[in-house]
Amino acid sequence: METIDYGPGDLGRVRFVVSPLGHLIHGVHDGPCSRQSPWRQRWWPKARRQVSLGSAKLVPLINRAHPDAPAFLPLAIAGDGEGAASPTFEQELDQLRATPPHLLGYRLATTPVRTDEADRLIRGLRNQEDASLRAVVDGLLALYRATLMPDWPTVAERLQRDISLRRRQIQRHGTLPMLTNLHPDITWRPGTDPAGPARGLILAPCLFGQQRAHGGPGADGTQVVIYPTADPDEARPAPEDHLAALLGAGRAAVLRSLRSPASTSGLAARLGITAPMASTHTALLRNAGLVTTARDGKSVRHELTAVGRELVELNPGEGWPGAG
Repeated sequence: METIDYGPGDLGRVRFVVSPLGHLIHGVHDGPCSRQSPWRQRWWPKARRQVSLGSAKLVPLINRAHPDAPAFLPLAIAGDGEGAASPTFEQELDQLRATPPHLLGYRLATTPVRTDEADRLIRGLRNQEDASLRAVVDGLLALYRATLMPDWPTVAERLQRDISLRRRQIQRHGTLPMLTNLHPDITWRPGTDPAGPARGLILAPCLFGQQRAHGGPGADGTQVVIYPTADPDEARPAPEDHLAALLGAGRAAVLRSLRSPASTSGLAARLGITAPMASTHTALLRNAGLVTTARDGKSVRHELTAVGRELVELNPGEGWPGAG
């Protein structure tokens, strides 16, 4: 289970990244998460036969990470600009080259998987040796060319379809409802420092890891969340949500969020929606007798009525973040 902290400003800076380097690392990593992926099950037995002696030394190095997830995977993923990014493999290698070697070495946790070559590389990384970092980068390039590069256009197209799905969810319901529907392993927790820096969130869909989601800081400290792609043919059944069925997912999210009163702009920031959309939702909820609105200086303050609070208490929405 991953708990991801976010601030109000982070919801307005969500970026999607399609990462070939991230997929190479996750595809080579022979952990329980990757083994559950039908895509990886089809790809890796064929791809591993193409691994050369020069790139084979990177396989045990990648598998030195935590047995359930490549611990240094977020370092391979970097968002560029707003919206969505599709960096080339070479661009991601440039990002990895700019990473301090000791940080990469530190992220490689010790496991029973041991080889002399992997141990030498890790020691070199922890000692800030540029030669060790170059060896890792050159090995990844050789590994990519031998295995993933021929299949990457097909994989990337599938990832873009998932991003289009998530974008539609944001447009219809807002950013926070999309995030809470990303994967049941993730719990989203509002940050306690409203004045803290808003780095945003980088979301990276993954075909080669289908058991769980992974979170962690990228090279610049931005929170990276790697999540399994949705399968339109075998969609995971969503938990039954009577409140969303009654009001719609967007207004249900607003009602639940108002367990802690908020202004229109505060509500919009909390849910990652526009202020006009928040105003429309609260107006409809107010007309239904579920929300009251009162002037508070230059802004307005929305809070639940007794009926609205009872509805939320009866339908709390498992996994939905909210105050109160």
